[in-house]
Amino acid sequence: MGLGWFSAGALCGGATLYLAGLLLFGRLAVNVWGPFRLAALVVVAAWTPAAAALPPLAALTGVVVILALLAAVETWWFAELRHTVRA
Repeated sequence: MGLGWFSAGALCGGATLYLAGLLLFGRLAVNVWGPFRLAALVVVAAWTPAAAALPPLAALTGVVVILALLAAVETWWFAELRHTVRA
């Protein structure tokens, strides 16, 4: 039995709103759009129909994997900048 549209909308919508908030804060605070965060937002939003058809644990796993990949990519991408700022 699948997760259902309402629950999938809540799961993916929450992650989408979180990413949209990060994008908006970045735009207002430092005038920069986060391309990786924007891509993750689109992927999470596109994941909603699949999440509705999948079992709840699989739908949650998909969202967690997307957000974990975003964290890993941003950690790798901004490693040199962090090193420069901290030194």
